Amino acid sequence: SSSTASRAARVGRRARRGRGCARAVRAGWDDIVVDAAVAAVSTAVVTSSSSSSSVVVFDVASSQASSSSSSLDGLGALSATSIRDAVFDGHSFWWSAASPLFAFSVAPYLLFLKRLNDAESSTEEMNQAFATLLLFVIVSIPAEAYTKSAYGEVLSNIDAFHFLIQSAISLTNLRILLAFRDERAVRRGNERASATKTSRVVQAPLVGRPGRVVEAFAGVGLLATSLLLSLDERLLIVPDTAPVVLHTAVDAFRSWGDEFESASSAFLGLPRPAANALSVPTWGVHIFSLVEWLLAMGLVWDYAERDRGNNRGWRTLTWGMLPLHASGICAITQHFFGNVSSLDWLVAAQGAFTMMGNVGMCVAAGELAGVGRERNEDDDRLAALLATSSQSIDELVVDEGETSWWDFDVENFGTKLWAEDNDGIFITKVALLSLAVASGVRGLSLYLSPWFDPTDGALRDYTNIVAFAMVATPLALNVEKWQNRERRVLARDALTAVYASVDDDITVVAVEDSKA
Repeated sequence: SSSTASRAARVGRRARRGRGCARAVRAGWDDIVVDAAVAAVSTAVVTSSSSSSSVVVFDVASSQASSSSSSLDGLGALSATSIRDAVFDGHSFWWSAASPLFAFSVAPYLLFLKRLNDAESSTEEMNQAFATLLLFVIVSIPAEAYTKSAYGEVLSNIDAFHFLIQSAISLTNLRILLAFRDERAVRRGNERASATKTSRVVQAPLVGRPGRVVEAFAGVGLLATSLLLSLDERLLIVPDTAPVVLHTAVDAFRSWGDEFESASSAFLGLPRPAANALSVPTWGVHIFSLVEWLLAMGLVWDYAERDRGNNRGWRTLTWGMLPLHASGICAITQHFFGNVSSLDWLVAAQGAFTMMGNVGMCVAAGELAGVGRERNEDDDRLAALLATSSQSIDELVVDEGETSWWDFDVENFGTKLWAEDNDGIFITKVALLSLAVASGVRGLSLYLSPWFDPTDGALRDYTNIVAFAMVATPLALNVEKWQNRERRVLARDALTAVYASVDDDITVVAVEDSKA
């Protein structure tokens, strides 16, 4: 029939475009500039996770930021030029400001990796985990360029691709936090072995190789990506020559997906999601990556608390990871409001936070590797504390048993509440918690969407104010939380020094008395 012939023709054209795409990639890949690796670094968020690490460069692209590609014929044009355009996006003032920040943020991150590798207190798995973030460029930048060329859309507007890219970020963050978590488990195992006077030394493979959990979650991510691809008619086209049962299965799955979306929205009293709205799995992996980055920050701080030589360097690394988490918050904030173009300033904010985070981590790694001043700044601060009056010293007494409301944070899941769980159970709990939070966030986003509609929403004039608060509030809480922990560390060090001084004085007096 004419319909069958038409479909066959379309399939043939797609196949030819796919072959052209492959040739273009092979021909143009060598011309890609080093700056194209920036997307890998800007995602630490985490961090995004995230922290982050490690947050996607193109994750926050607005729906109005679609490429001007005229048709799917651009699929074969995936070249160095299209990839470079995907990185250095200058379609608006804010994107023009953000692009250089993302581009040049790769330099301090590469230096961070080198310095971390030189640090004696850093393990091989930690070095490899942070370096894994660079592999994200293999997926993210070509994927963004391909999406614009083939579909005329930015990647964040195609849910299946969006989920896949964010999953890659989440997996890198997962490896980072497990590197520190497993080191903690090894140390605790060795301490127990010493306490029981055995000579057995616990090695990392005995407490669970991080790769097993990462690979398991990678499999779950690929399965979820396949299901999301199946729901999108643009991404999965069943050939007419395919078995009837395959056509029936795909059509039934898509019908079920539409009906489930409609029924659940109606049941909850929510409007039907827009075409570019994030699905629950995509929201879930976004929240999961942010939670992972927070957990990694807590484990890095915990690592500093365990007498690792220059522990101030590890605490500084935690501070360096903090802006990368804020970068990820910028991404989900724009998604929360449907990627409206009025929030493009969040892209520039994301780039700024990414640069700040990478520079901070680089400085921290420099301290760990012995770069910079030999004198630890903690010595200066401790001397100042010891020079104060005895009353001031008394005010520094910290009861470790007391907790403030700042302490009820995500990081404690990794260092206290679920610290004894094995890696698989621990990450499963975190994933389920993240999915539950993501469902609530998505529901709230849909519920408020009519109010913040950029055309006729009653609260559309307050979109930027609310978005700013959504970024600034968690950032302020994070800063206060870590400042409180920093004060505790300094207070404890000050008291330790005071007690040591008193012990020395008592010893001197005792020696003099014995001589007398």
